Amino acid sequence: MIKQTFNHNNFMEICDKLKKVKDCKLSANTLYAYMLSEDVFTYVSYDNENMNGCLVLKLFKDNEGNTALLMLFIWINPHCPKLLEEFIKLGTDKAKEIKAVRIYFITNRNEKAIERRTGFKKVYSTYMKEVI
Repeated sequence: MIKQTFNHNNFMEICDKLKKVKDCKLSANTLYAYMLSEDVFTYVSYDNENMNGCLVLKLFKDNEGNTALLMLFIWINPHCPKLLEEFIKLGTDKAKEIKAVRIYFITNRNEKAIERRTGFKKVYSTYMKEVI
């Protein structure tokens, strides 16, 4: 069952899931700070006592000035693949509820697999330069 959470113990458990995401650049401190913000919606799913998924959404204005949601972090237990569909539906329903026109997320995963599994499509490319 998926539920929205404001519980700091859940937040800590979500931050712990960062360790399970390969090549994740998001730090636990940054994610935790986001979850404390009023414009962030945090959801968890449990199977008995064990977390089997989490989703962190951030409300923002996109580059066209539209209300949008950013999927800051999503983690799904590999043994619960159907949960991904449920979280995407939840994100879509939340976007409709708050009248957001788009949902975005950033990933370094294979774009064809993302499109096939989620229904999202690539619309922008991100370039980065390290400045030291």
